[in-house]
Amino acid sequence: MKAESAYSFHTVRRAFIMMPDGNLLLAPEKSDLSHEQMLRHIGMNQGDIPNFMTTVPRGYYMDNDVCVYQGLDMTPGTIWRVAPTNYHVIKSFVPKLRQAFQVTDETNLYLGVRVGAVGTVWEKLYKTTVGAFMR
Repeated sequence: MKAESAYSFHTVRRAFIMMPDGNLLLAPEKSDLSHEQMLRHIGMNQGDIPNFMTTVPRGYYMDNDVCVYQGLDMTPGTIWRVAPTNYHVIKSFVPKLRQAFQVTDETNLYLGVRVGAVGTVWEKLYKTTVGAFMR
């Protein structure tokens, strides 16, 4: 799928953030909110957002794929990869992802993306399935 703008991509995917307090912060359906806007909406201090975006797993659900990443550098070609030290965080959120979306053991799970042009679906990296990841 190629979105024609950041707006159209954001409205077809469902963004989420794996909050340190254990809550899954979800963007409303068909919302064009970015992860940064979601954090501002809940009152996070603007100065705290950059560190948060690079250390806390976030991502989106779209077309029965779950894509999770960490990163902030928008230079094309940059890889936003989930730190292996955060794999346990993702595992702890899988039940919430199953509840929020139609995630099964066969659902593709990506643990990173390669930054691309704004408005396109960035290349998803480090593919596994939810079932294989949970083993």
